[in-house]
Amino acid sequence: MPHHRRNLYVLSATIFFASVSWNQVFPFLPLFLKDIGAGRHLLQWSGAVYAIACLAAIVTLPFWGKMGDKYGQKPMTIRAGVCLTLVYFGMSLCRNPWQLLVLRFLNGALTGFIPGSVALIATNTPKELAPRAVATAQTASAAGQIVGPAIGALLATAIGYRGSMVVSGFAVMVSTLLVWLLVKVKYKPEPAGQTSLLEDFRISLRSPVLASVMLTLLLYSAFLSSIQPFLTLHLGRMSGSRAIGLAGVVFALPPIAFLLSAYPWTRFGERRGHHRSIYIGLAGAAVCASVLSMMRNVWAFSIVYLVAGVFLAALSPSSGAIVCGKVEESFRGRAYGMLYSAGTLGAFVAPLAASHMAVAYGIPSIFVAISGLFVAGAAVFRVLVGKWGRVARYEV
Repeated sequence: MPHHRRNLYVLSATIFFASVSWNQVFPFLPLFLKDIGAGRHLLQWSGAVYAIACLAAIVTLPFWGKMGDKYGQKPMTIRAGVCLTLVYFGMSLCRNPWQLLVLRFLNGALTGFIPGSVALIATNTPKELAPRAVATAQTASAAGQIVGPAIGALLATAIGYRGSMVVSGFAVMVSTLLVWLLVKVKYKPEPAGQTSLLEDFRISLRSPVLASVMLTLLLYSAFLSSIQPFLTLHLGRMSGSRAIGLAGVVFALPPIAFLLSAYPWTRFGERRGHHRSIYIGLAGAAVCASVLSMMRNVWAFSIVYLVAGVFLAALSPSSGAIVCGKVEESFRGRAYGMLYSAGTLGAFVAPLAASHMAVAYGIPSIFVAISGLFVAGAAVFRVLVGKWGRVARYEV
């Protein structure tokens, strides 16, 4: 078996385990905070433990990507796995909210297992196969998002929140060992030059290619992050008590759509151009968001939300494929760090803006705003794509 195919199988499995490990923990963090004394400030602590990891990751993910370009993606992936394992074990020992807050900061600052694994796949897969390989890895992550909460609910019931965190720690530890023992690196690109992290940010923003895919990932993350905090409440207003049972299903619809359609989007991009996949994804998501603002029936809402997930599924794999094809290998680890950083920025800013909008104008206004944002994003993306031809190669 070619080494790149074995790497893909191993890393897709470890990405799945890492995704499950996080998605089986994070839905229950507010309840865990309640158990360790958050008290009447539970909502504030819940927001803080989510936000602080995003803030740390926005800066550190590009840094770790840079280190991967310099020292190799495999050592950085192993480093991230070790750090994440220790964070999970540490979380299981927390006795007050401050301790959990510190560990969530370290979670954002020191980890990056999935971005590192994706970069490792991208840099050690033949160029013509790399887009499909990246899409496969991202699909494994989406699969973890689907099954993670269900596994977390079972574990929390059987062995408690602390026990489920220990299980997550062991899952990541096993994944890290698999990367160490089974993943073979045949090619490590040499960095094209020495640059600072600030220079890397400037280079990325000046590159039409990287600026366009960073915008795409920011919009992708903003769509989901602005809607999900209010989704259960919105479903409750449409269906009453049924919302509790439906919420878990509706939350899973975007990752299910990703699982089903990421690979077909990648194949479409190979034939017609990955930038066209992004055009269609942005336009379709904008239309779906506009329709969602008018939905008053929970079943119709769910169907449109699933369709929106299909269009959103075009964005992340196509962005990864563009990086594989148009970003020089010596900068590719940093490029994936920039992409995940942009997505994290969207995940951090969007809920804050959406909460103010929901208070002022109601939850449906969030969908209207998202629709407008995607229309504007599609226009900016089109302008940036028009400049790709002037920059035949990405230069550091």
